Amino acid sequence: MSSSESNLSRAARYAVPFALVLIPVWRAKVNAEVPEPYLDEVFHVPQAQAYWAHQWTHWDPKLTTPPGLYLWSYLLCAVLLAIRGSPTKLDTEALRATNVATTAVFLPWRLQALSDAVHSVRNSRQAGAWISHTVLNICLFPPLFFFSGLYYTDILALLAVVEAYNWDLKLASRKGYTVVSTFGFLVFGLAALVCRQTNIFWVAVFLGGLQVVRTIRSHSKTLQSSDLPSVFEGGMRGHIYDPLVSEASLGDYFKAAISFAVSSLRHPITVVGYLLPHIIILGAFGAFVLWNDGVVLGHKEFHTAGIHLAQMLYIWPYFVFFSWPILIIPVLNLVLPRSVLPKSLNYGFPEKQKKLPGILACLIVLPTMLAIVHFNTIVHPFTLADNRHYVFYVFRLLLGVHPTIKYAAVVVYFLCGWSVISAFGFSTPQFLQVPATKPTHATKPTEKEVPKETRKQTRAKAKAAPQNGNQQPEQKPQPPKIQPISPEAFERMRETLAQRKAQEKETRVSFVLVWIAATALSLVTAPLVEPRYFIIPWVMWRLHLPPSPTPAALRKRFANEGEKFRADVATNFPKFLETVWFILINVVTGYVFLYKGFEWPQEPGKIQRFMW
Repeated sequence: MSSSESNLSRAARYAVPFALVLIPVWRAKVNAEVPEPYLDEVFHVPQAQAYWAHQWTHWDPKLTTPPGLYLWSYLLCAVLLAIRGSPTKLDTEALRATNVATTAVFLPWRLQALSDAVHSVRNSRQAGAWISHTVLNICLFPPLFFFSGLYYTDILALLAVVEAYNWDLKLASRKGYTVVSTFGFLVFGLAALVCRQTNIFWVAVFLGGLQVVRTIRSHSKTLQSSDLPSVFEGGMRGHIYDPLVSEASLGDYFKAAISFAVSSLRHPITVVGYLLPHIIILGAFGAFVLWNDGVVLGHKEFHTAGIHLAQMLYIWPYFVFFSWPILIIPVLNLVLPRSVLPKSLNYGFPEKQKKLPGILACLIVLPTMLAIVHFNTIVHPFTLADNRHYVFYVFRLLLGVHPTIKYAAVVVYFLCGWSVISAFGFSTPQFLQVPATKPTHATKPTEKEVPKETRKQTRAKAKAAPQNGNQQPEQKPQPPKIQPISPEAFERMRETLAQRKAQEKETRVSFVLVWIAATALSLVTAPLVEPRYFIIPWVMWRLHLPPSPTPAALRKRFANEGEKFRADVATNFPKFLETVWFILINVVTGYVFLYKGFEWPQEPGKIQRFMW
């Protein structure tokens, strides 16, 4: 058992239900101060009320997303009506309550199931401690938490993708009835599209890409050589080049992409067979686009799809701003010499993992980012026309202070991107909490345990013995004496096994390639920069990060409870800091939204509020 399962982390899990109470508390404060629909709620609330009145043909032409949110609210409220006789009328407060139920009940439940499946963990904890600290932090993620108190589509869109991912993993494992798993994935994959159109990139591209990786990997061997010709030739012979993120350079991502592309050509029918459910969902989306004559439903003149590559620059500082508590110490381990790091912060990363961006990576990535900033910085009319959103002030800083700032920001984009992608490799072998007793002698080995060469030599000596009548009675060959295994050697063997087991679960380059592809497709087609659009990419990133490393000085046998507690604190400290940071942001942004309203001169008497 790792330190993450000791007393401190168990206490944190038991506190999760109490922390989730913050979500309905936030909704209650919003209802008290902002009882009327605000901003996009002005469109969402009447549409949901129309469905509650069974006006199924009514549709507001200003709505851009499909009706998934309104159907979900109808279902929840209809169940409540049947059970307790209310609500009979859907007002803003009741509709916001359906979002609270989604965030505080359904989302953590399904996120935990997904987290356990992704990390191959069997969750047998008691109900009160079933939700992990990581899942709690995801639910407290500020943009997610903020919109849990309002009636917006973002949280349900995330929940649908999470549940589609759960069923996709069941389908991939081939456990149980494949027909049932396929049907479940199709249902929730299509439901994800009914919640938001850009979910197609997560249920078809992201999950489909991971399925391709799993399929090719199951039909291929691992390629050890890393030169480009060998990677290409190995792909033709069924050998895959897919290094660990912790050991990969920029060139390795390019080589891995070539390796999988070439290898997929060897098994086209097999790959397509495994991708059939994803292809069906992709076909359904294509049919919708043809029927709708576009992706968005309404306000098409303001939501025309285009190429907005700068979105893939803005996402990296977004991640670092929110997630620095879990990035800062590992990044220091990568950039600082071990002699400078305090023992309590030294994770003991291997030297091959302590890599800064190479010169070649800088020469390729930095000019590319500069070109994107110069040629593809798109400022949507809504961005600089609406000072209620924090993005307005970010762009005022980037574009309004001095022309060179937007180019200088490229260095920030680059370093943040490097740290975010490197985080997939922030892992060290988990130390073992084994009994204090150690073996002091070896048991008698069986014949299979004796080395093969030794057995051959013994049999050869027996055959070479004289065969005349004066020979002594034949003596059975004695097995060689095995030297006792020292406690130190036994410990090294245990650590080696732990390292190999942990390495099997480490993130590889192929996953990062699929995640970046899905993220890019979901963002670069959006002309408007909104923090809400980055929620699903962040959740998928945070969910797949490895467990928090433990400082090397504490990664050993526990001599006493004091050492065990110190290791527990050191391992879990980043997650506690992340919790505090998220709560602090939520308190500040919530207070500003509720109590720091202002008026526009053109709309006197109407309070405007700051929000994400």
